[in-house]
Amino acid sequence: MKLPKTVKEAFALELEAAKFMATRDANGVPNIAMISTISPWEKDEEQLIFGNFLMWQTKKNLENGSPVSISVMTLDFKSYEVRGRFLGFETSGEKFDTMSSKDLFRYSAIGLLRSVGTIAIDEIYPIKLSMLGVGTEWFLAKIAGKRIKDLEKGKGINPLVMQNVGVLQGSKFLTVSRKDHMEQFPILGMKPVDDYVIIRSDLPLKEGDNIAISAFNMELKAFQIKGEYMGVRRSRGVKFGYIRVNNVLTQTPPLVSREVPTDN
Repeated sequence: MKLPKTVKEAFALELEAAKFMATRDANGVPNIAMISTISPWEKDEEQLIFGNFLMWQTKKNLENGSPVSISVMTLDFKSYEVRGRFLGFETSGEKFDTMSSKDLFRYSAIGLLRSVGTIAIDEIYPIKLSMLGVGTEWFLAKIAGKRIKDLEKGKGINPLVMQNVGVLQGSKFLTVSRKDHMEQFPILGMKPVDDYVIIRSDLPLKEGDNIAISAFNMELKAFQIKGEYMGVRRSRGVKFGYIRVNNVLTQTPPLVSREVPTDN
């Protein structure tokens, strides 16, 4: 499937857009990573390419045949999800040369490009977002977070993580594994509280779903939160979904995929 012009323009942005790739492991456990190098391939309008330089779990999942979901969100909240198939990695050729010419790899001390991956585009979905909606979501999540003391304990979230992913600024996307695909949702107004992450209640999730969240702020501090969806509760007349946290991983180079302890 070819990228429409608006979607192509969004993916062509570099510093002005957040991009996430969702995969799953052999046991169906979802994984989501922020991959800023995802770009349209100029020689084929039905492909996206991306650079591999600090990948670990995502690379392993792709090579094991995981379905792929890629999302993009621009500074003006234009957002899209692309689902497709991984076609492989290349260590030389036109795609490799094109990716190597990007500023991230030309000028970064840690930006050593190892290979370039290609995704064949199968489906494209627009995502509706607005600043008003995000602000409302965050405010209501903050209220709901004061009423979770009676929930079963999970794994406590490091205060530093709470400080960085609990702010309204930045990007936060959630992924869940379906039978034959991965699916992504923006949860920009999510709120971490104690052992839980509070999200809006209108997502098509069911109790017991394993989920993964990638969240980063404007200071480029990024984390992946993995947990279990516990369903919807009502707090002060407001319905919200609750995710019990199992573990938190850093996504900031050079310590990518390192588990964050619960304490400072």
